Amino acid sequence: MHRDIPGPGKRLALPDGAPLPPGDYSTTPGGTVFGTTPGGTRIIYDRKFLMECRNSPVAKTPPDLPDIPGVTSPVVEELKIENNHVQNYDEKEIPADRG
Repeated sequence: MHRDIPGPGKRLALPDGAPLPPGDYSTTPGGTVFGTTPGGTRIIYDRKFLMECRNSPVAKTPPDLPDIPGVTSPVVEELKIENNHVQNYDEKEIPADRG
């Protein structure tokens, strides 16, 4: 089976607040995030752009989203267990050196 080795990818500069195009995303061992178009072109997203996207209005939860425990908000029991775990961890004593 013959398989082409993909060439260098294209860098796309998307405007501030632009949503990422739909599709599958991959990462390199160095942590670079990229997507591949159906034609095989790699679209590389740099860290600065991705960090700016998280503050985009598009990334915000809709303001009138109903509160559905376990779906749109954590279940109360899960919060109690998580808080209890954090408190128990903080209260553990570190044994003193016996020397």
